[in-house]
Amino acid sequence: MVVSNKCTDPDLSRVVVRPNRSLSWRQSLIFLAAIAVPLLLVSIVLAARGFWMILPFAGLELAALFACIYMVSHAAQRCEVISIGATVVTVEKGRERGRCPDKGGPEERTEFARGWVRVELSKQSTHWYPRRLWIGASGRRVELGEFLVDDEKEALAAELHRLLSA
Repeated sequence: MVVSNKCTDPDLSRVVVRPNRSLSWRQSLIFLAAIAVPLLLVSIVLAARGFWMILPFAGLELAALFACIYMVSHAAQRCEVISIGATVVTVEKGRERGRCPDKGGPEERTEFARGWVRVELSKQSTHWYPRRLWIGASGRRVELGEFLVDDEKEALAAELHRLLSA
């Protein structure tokens, strides 16, 4: 998901790039509970009838499902912020802060001189391999929107070209 906005400073434009999140962390836990309750009820009934080995496997299944939900939710917190100023273009990659201001924030920060910045969208060599979007200058470059689909990468490239030429 690409969001472009103008800041209070007239010389600064910002583009925020995030992956598409279909569920929040709370909704993911509700989904986990909706799976866990029937699974545990059936497991307890079967354990009471003598099939006690069902309980450890049900626990392992729930632990694996929780681990998968956690990994997907953690990966969905990625965020990229491209700030285009009068002389400098800054790319910040990291995690969204959410409700915890001490967690998250930029893990990687790269600055380029605006006059030399180039935006490249790779050609699609095969139908199943995704295109790559790069921004860079002076021999250094950074990949943007690794988690975006090709249409969103094209829209992001067009938006960056528009903001850089303004």
